[in-house]
Amino acid sequence: MNIHDERSEDVIENCNILLDKLSHYSQTDSTPEGRMISQLKWLKERAEAGSLDFPVDRRYIATLAYVFTEGSLRWLATSREEYVWTVEVYEKRLLSLTKHGSFLAKCEYYPYVVRCINKLIGILRNASRPLSAEEKGCIRELNVLGDKLTREEIEPPLMIGNDYPNFREVYAPWECTIEDLPEGKAVSRVVSNFVFNGRRPQSWVTTEAADQETNF
Repeated sequence: MNIHDERSEDVIENCNILLDKLSHYSQTDSTPEGRMISQLKWLKERAEAGSLDFPVDRRYIATLAYVFTEGSLRWLATSREEYVWTVEVYEKRLLSLTKHGSFLAKCEYYPYVVRCINKLIGILRNASRPLSAEEKGCIRELNVLGDKLTREEIEPPLMIGNDYPNFREVYAPWECTIEDLPEGKAVSRVVSNFVFNGRRPQSWVTTEAADQETNF
């Protein structure tokens, strides 16, 4: 399977899940549910035809982006948690594929992100300066995170809860407290994107490529 096919197949899969969720609604421009059905069918048809270019021009995924940002389909669930795991996670995956042109985090890539987690733990433990309280706490959280991924107890993207507050304090897209440590920011970005955004690095086209890149 080439990289274009993988992303196209992932688009089809996630569109089908959401279309099934919306199966009791009509395709119409007068409701968010109806507009979303049109958006999903458009994406699915082009993915099936192999004519979907990644990343997709943002003009063509405006409905998907709006519905996700506004939470327009939250009425499809009875709780925030149910909404996240039955609707929002699939919207987020579609945006990762289309808006960002990213590859999705998948269980066959867990061993390689665990290597990155262990690399990050080593960076923190071998720091040439004293660690902050958050950075020390981050080591504990990374150990837990690595164990859970190894046992496949969690499935990215993690979109609810705040189980790793220290890691979130150490790394955010706009600020990284270990930017001064060699490879600190780069490795933190890989882990954060995989776990919280459900995206693997663009260079991890195959498990072989991921294995080679993470052979630290």
